[in-house]
Amino acid sequence: MLVLACMLMSMALPVFSAGLDYRVELDVPQAYRDLLEKNLDINRWHNNPMLDTAQLQSLYQAAPDNIRTLLATEGFYSPEITASISLQDQPILIRFVIAPGPPTQVAQLDLSLQGAVAQMPEERDRLLAQLRQAWQLPSGSVFRQTTWESAKRNALKTLLTGRFPTARIASSQAVVNPQTRQATLSVTLDSGPAFSFGALHISGLQRYPASVVERLNPIQPGAAYSQTSLLEFQARLQDTGYFRTVSVSADTDPAHPDNVPVQVNVVENPSSKLGFGIGVSTDSGLRGQIEYQDLNVMRRGWRFKSLLKLETSLQSLNAELQLPRNELGYQDSINAFHERADIKGVTSVRTGTGVKRTRTKGRIETTLATQFQTEHQSIAGGVGNKLQALTLNYIWTYHNVNNPLFPTRGYVFSAQLGGAARALLSDQDFVRGYTRVVYYLPLGQRDGLILRGELGGVLATSSNGIPSDFLFRTGGDQSVRGYPYLSLGVKQADAIVGGRYLAVGSVEYDHWLTERWGAAVFYDVGDAADTLPNLHLVQGYGVGARWKSPVGPLNLDLAYGQAVHALRVHFSIGVSF
Repeated sequence: MLVLACMLMSMALPVFSAGLDYRVELDVPQAYRDLLEKNLDINRWHNNPMLDTAQLQSLYQAAPDNIRTLLATEGFYSPEITASISLQDQPILIRFVIAPGPPTQVAQLDLSLQGAVAQMPEERDRLLAQLRQAWQLPSGSVFRQTTWESAKRNALKTLLTGRFPTARIASSQAVVNPQTRQATLSVTLDSGPAFSFGALHISGLQRYPASVVERLNPIQPGAAYSQTSLLEFQARLQDTGYFRTVSVSADTDPAHPDNVPVQVNVVENPSSKLGFGIGVSTDSGLRGQIEYQDLNVMRRGWRFKSLLKLETSLQSLNAELQLPRNELGYQDSINAFHERADIKGVTSVRTGTGVKRTRTKGRIETTLATQFQTEHQSIAGGVGNKLQALTLNYIWTYHNVNNPLFPTRGYVFSAQLGGAARALLSDQDFVRGYTRVVYYLPLGQRDGLILRGELGGVLATSSNGIPSDFLFRTGGDQSVRGYPYLSLGVKQADAIVGGRYLAVGSVEYDHWLTERWGAAVFYDVGDAADTLPNLHLVQGYGVGARWKSPVGPLNLDLAYGQAVHALRVHFSIGVSF
């Protein structure tokens, strides 16, 4: 008997699992087809083995109300629906002809505030004006349920992120008149009490002094509560490098809204770090470096950094001592360096020291620096020089890209102005200006355009006596491809030296074949010269491969330098801003 029962079950199983075979047709404007197809209950029962004819008819009868509910979320409260079912067809055919009709529009908004803010007329009026201006469903707009919910959340968020962190929606109502197709909206927000900040409390510090936190605190005791201020304080602390994790918060107990303590909890990073790196590019050849950092010199939160870099054509040793950033965002530092470079017939040895002040505020970074350096140049086939200069330099940079590691949208603009005077420990009077811009323009999901430009000029009677890093050479992986690194400049004896003028432009089109692999075509022009009449822009163009590596974009380019009639391979990793 058991064997017979199993055989009967196995014979019946295919019929049972198949379920009813039916098809649902929707005659509805394309804009709303996807909404109905994905959310209609009758569609969800396809291929369900438990569905029988009686259940299907029940779903069919409920479908018009289901359609009305779904279309109401898009502002259609009086659709005309014609339904039909043909049980004799195989598969069973179910059809709905739907005319949504005109959408319901917002006729009126009644927005009010209660709570502590009601006793603060100026604050109340300012907030009401701000809320009405940002309201997502103004008069005349189509009333959609999702937009209605979003508008209420955003209005509440405006109060929560300000001085009313316990605000709530006291009441909200949307009255829809299907005959007139108009919606009347009313929202009342209860602000709760007005909060103010109190003293700063810090926990988690063991290695570093409290001053590294206190100097960055933008919040004064007695100031109005602001979630934005808390987030800004937290971001400042995270950017210091002193801490592995940072949490900045304030208790928002409605019973105690005045002088709320600001609580900072940190987990510290080790105070010292030794790092090693290796790399390669067609500009610098093989590259290795050793970096040492001490983030707590003399237990005062001073930061010492030293970097030894060894490349095929350049070797350098840099050391810098940074003071902690203050509450205004300024960071002061002193530095010293020694560098030897041998590039295109010019061998230079530079030694110098300087001080600088850097400030980062939002997307803008500014640097004011003064530096004294000496340089000894040896020129192949020519006469060497010994130079010195005391320079003052200002750098302004604006970052506005969607991703600093793999940018696809936005731009970076940088401008520099500097100079020196013979009267102040320098061999030459000069003023130097330089600008660079990189623009990223997305073209669809997989394509993008990169535009790059550089302009530079030095005002001086001649280039004699001006240190090499204040003059211009170009060519290579990150400038004019198709030419060797820094090979475009002023011909002097058997070497290429820097000139007083620079112009570079580049257009690159990238197409991403997969999430990580892409291809590129590019066109570069540029030159450096000592006089404007001698500035002759040369061309380089070619194709390349792109890979989004874990450490940044990897670029492999094959470029043709038109002026030298030669192909050249360029290889680099990272983004050059």
